[in-house]
Amino acid sequence: MKNILIAAVILITFVRAQAQARRTVNIEDPSFSQAEKLYKDDKYSEAIPLYEDFLKSNPEHQDCLYHLGLCYRYTSQPQKAIDLLKKLEQVNANYWPWFYYEMGVAYTELFEYDLAVERFKEFNKKYLPTSTNEIYRHQAKYKMNYAANQKVLKEMPNSMKDAIKLSNIVNSDYQDAFPYLDPTGTKLYFSSKRLGGITLEEPTAKEGDDDLYFTIRSGDSWSAPQLLPEPINSSKNEGAPCFSGDGQTMVYTACNRDDAVGSCDLYISSLEGDEWTKPINVGNVVNSKDWDSQPTISADGNKIIFVSDRPGGYGSYDLYMTEKNIFGDWGPACNLGGMINTPFGDTSPFLSQDGKTLYFASTGHPGYGSYDLFKTVFENGKWSLPVNLGKPLNTSGDDRFFTIGGNGEIGYFSSDRDKGDDLYQIEIPESMRPKPTIVVEGIVTNAKTNSPVAAYVMVEDIVSGELIAVNKSNSVTGKYLVVLPSGRDYSVTANKEAFFFYSQRFNVPPTSQYREIKKDIPLRPIEKGAKVILNNIFFETGKATLSPESRLELQKAIDLMKMNPSMIIEVGGHTDNVGDDASNMKLSHDRAKSVRDYLVQGGIASTRLQAKGYGELNPVADNETEEGRQANRRTEFVILEF
Repeated sequence: MKNILIAAVILITFVRAQAQARRTVNIEDPSFSQAEKLYKDDKYSEAIPLYEDFLKSNPEHQDCLYHLGLCYRYTSQPQKAIDLLKKLEQVNANYWPWFYYEMGVAYTELFEYDLAVERFKEFNKKYLPTSTNEIYRHQAKYKMNYAANQKVLKEMPNSMKDAIKLSNIVNSDYQDAFPYLDPTGTKLYFSSKRLGGITLEEPTAKEGDDDLYFTIRSGDSWSAPQLLPEPINSSKNEGAPCFSGDGQTMVYTACNRDDAVGSCDLYISSLEGDEWTKPINVGNVVNSKDWDSQPTISADGNKIIFVSDRPGGYGSYDLYMTEKNIFGDWGPACNLGGMINTPFGDTSPFLSQDGKTLYFASTGHPGYGSYDLFKTVFENGKWSLPVNLGKPLNTSGDDRFFTIGGNGEIGYFSSDRDKGDDLYQIEIPESMRPKPTIVVEGIVTNAKTNSPVAAYVMVEDIVSGELIAVNKSNSVTGKYLVVLPSGRDYSVTANKEAFFFYSQRFNVPPTSQYREIKKDIPLRPIEKGAKVILNNIFFETGKATLSPESRLELQKAIDLMKMNPSMIIEVGGHTDNVGDDASNMKLSHDRAKSVRDYLVQGGIASTRLQAKGYGELNPVADNETEEGRQANRRTEFVILEF
């Protein structure tokens, strides 16, 4: 599997190509000629002693100073690189200007930020703004901004407590990366190269192939990881798993498959009962002939953000997004744009459950070194300026693949800070958390038999009528889960053919806190005598006038009756015990009639509808509490004939 963790390779290719894109002086000295050959073959450590030997007798040889300086730079010896390149500047300040860029990078590695900024400025001054040079001038500007802001970041205090490495029960002696946390914060998926996966390794194997695992949290502990079953895992490489909010749609990366579009592609699978379907390549509308990986899917299952190195982007690795179109197919992938993407590596996206907060890793935005983790929010039609998550989450090493769920207090990520990629957890300050969500979960059952039902679960904006998501309860367990971001008033509806629909209203104000709501849904079969409460029919206080928020529920009733033309319904109105009996009886009748009239206007024959008011005669809850009185103020449908 292509090493999807190190975008720096692409950057080195850029700068080394520039370092060699000039006329070199032919020297007959065999040590110099051999050093040049090794340099061009990227064998920098082997070239260094030959260059050093040649430089003893040719101390001002410009090409030797330049190439030896770059050899030191590429072998993590920044101070030696600076010493050689400074001498080159003394010999010829107008030598190929790329050496100023390399000096800037070396100074950055030594945390000499002011000197780094000076070198990048000098590079852009001397590197002429031609059409073919512009991409490298862009790189220098980003590097200059990186160095200037890195100085500010280094001086900032820690923004959170130290990260905690997950136990050896979860982490292994091999690469453990790509964590993904479910919305409740109780199930953590990741990929690992540990031995013992689907492939039966040779006894001498140093590591396994990439396979997908999950672990379950109980209290403060995580269980021993379990392999995801075939056909998700295979004898080939799988990585970077992500899931829709209900956990029943999975997108991940697989490489070098028979149906591949590029080297690595995005694949999708669905949980049908207790088995995953055969993974399907998302296709060449999304995948390219190049490398596509590291997906994150929105909780509603309608968007995927991923990483690609396809041509036409801003740099080595860029973030792209695809959305479902009106036919439910994945549309063309679009670059997320220059607010997020840089000329360098931008990778490992995670779109949080609020659908707006995006975390990702970058080597182009100002950080502490190598890959750092950032946060950006989609507001008013655009992404905000990415904010570094700060230290000690970010270090001078590679810190990537951030994920967060549950109440947003604990984030998980992978880092190489301790001799190899491992999984860590860390407490996240409120300013860096996603916006709060409400998780509604439960089991959909047949109200008559209590057996699980595979029903469609729809989430709609009760004010605008916008359909936000369509999920499905599991066919074996009946389980469903929906994530409701803050700032909206929702209707959550369960639908199944031959059953009466069930709806519930959930208001999630912008100031709400994370919470989990358990809501089991008993669907009543359509049959004579069945009685159901329509929870989302509302009236103006003390009146029979229907509120606009009732339209969604009433339209569902209209659609249901049109699909079942033999159904005859009694619309029953009920009140609480506040007020006198006569007034309550009249109000309940008037409200029932208002519902009947709306259904008639929607195309239902009046002969199929009866309206009756019951006042306060048939309470379903105690009138001593507001919650009880609210339950008693209801509209019921009774199936008289079917």
